[in-house]
Amino acid sequence: MENVPLGEQELEVLRYVSEHAPVTARDVVEGFGEERGLARTTILTVIERLRKKGYLVRRRREGVFQYLPHQPQSELLQGLVRQFVEKTLGGSVAPVVAYLANTRKMSDQELSELQDLVQELKSRKEDER
Repeated sequence: MENVPLGEQELEVLRYVSEHAPVTARDVVEGFGEERGLARTTILTVIERLRKKGYLVRRRREGVFQYLPHQPQSELLQGLVRQFVEKTLGGSVAPVVAYLANTRKMSDQELSELQDLVQELKSRKEDER
């Protein structure tokens, strides 16, 4: 699944399903597709593509298919970020850090989380020595 790229629309639908799971295709059409002017058939096609790529699973409940992400949202996002960094940025996280520093206003909580991550990375590096 990690090597299967996603289009922008697929990513948006996947994010919607992840945030609202479990959902029916009808839920996605009404909650996501209608406000964006997307046809029901378009949403159904995207959902099926995501399922075939392994990002979504479906289960039948009371005669209706419900969709949910194959992985928890945190793992899914980590994998998508990993793909972006490896494929688009050639493995360098410096452009991401530059983006955060120059173009985005961060909350105190986000800054604290980043500081915790940096500290964890430093600890791991020291443990490797």
